[in-house]
Amino acid sequence: MAPQLLYCHVNETEVSELFLKISRYLPEDRQCHSRFILTRSPLDSKVFLLEFLNAQSLRDLTLLIEHAWFLQVLTQQGLFFNFQPIVHLASERIVAHECLARAQGARGEEFSGQQLINAALQMNMTHEFDDAARTACLEALGKVCQQFAGSDPQPTFFINVLPNAIAQNPTSLKENCQQVLNLGLRPEQIVFELTEVEALGDHPELPRLIQQVRDWGFGLALDDLGSNVAIDHYCTEFRPDVIKLDRRLVHQCSRYPLKQVMVRSLLQFAHELGILVLAEGLELLEDIRFCRDIGVDLGQGFGLGMPKLAPWEKPVQIKPAIAC
Repeated sequence: MAPQLLYCHVNETEVSELFLKISRYLPEDRQCHSRFILTRSPLDSKVFLLEFLNAQSLRDLTLLIEHAWFLQVLTQQGLFFNFQPIVHLASERIVAHECLARAQGARGEEFSGQQLINAALQMNMTHEFDDAARTACLEALGKVCQQFAGSDPQPTFFINVLPNAIAQNPTSLKENCQQVLNLGLRPEQIVFELTEVEALGDHPELPRLIQQVRDWGFGLALDDLGSNVAIDHYCTEFRPDVIKLDRRLVHQCSRYPLKQVMVRSLLQFAHELGILVLAEGLELLEDIRFCRDIGVDLGQGFGLGMPKLAPWEKPVQIKPAIAC
């Protein structure tokens, strides 16, 4: 296709809407190969041609406009957290909660965790998002745990951590550890959950940092194991307290023999190393029963408890199987 020039007369209040329309009309690859300028010069002006030499990437601007809400969330501290229960399957007791990031925009609209992650990836701001989310999460936990003062045992919380983010800024995790103490929390109440663990291999200095955090008393979980992650390497390298089985493996595991073989194998491997196993994405009652009956330690998913603004206090009830 021959190069084309679009020249539009707009006032200042119409600029954002124009670029949003362009972003919806042009595919992403076309946006990456397109350039734009904002000018007051007429089309036939010689100055216009000189200005055009400094044209910027159209995709850079459409991303900024599409995700302006995300920048506002980070700068205005618009993050909040939902709590999803983690259940000890044998006893049906809630033993911990995972903290799930959410956000509220300037006009009151809510954004899911997946929307936040997608925006961070597209804006190339995963490190900034991860740092901000961890800090905001601990601040929220400081307030939540005041409700449980004097209770025994104290509640435990899983907090997501991106390995690439702490590799980029290793002091951030140490600052979070100090933040925990400043808030009056105990290290054993916090389990740092490493997501995207494939990235751990790219940062040989991370095992030392993670071991230091563990020496301070914090727990460690590895997420999404059993998908494309080499469980033997990461479990022996980091010796986590908990491994979380990938939801793609767990979902409908009660119906597929191959999944059952894989879950049993991972369970045996982890238990021989003294590692607890958490089945993530438990939605179906038959999957919950299967995992419980073969000895999976912990479970998490909509079938056990939906995320909500406050930690769960009532125990869950796994219905018994009906004899046929």
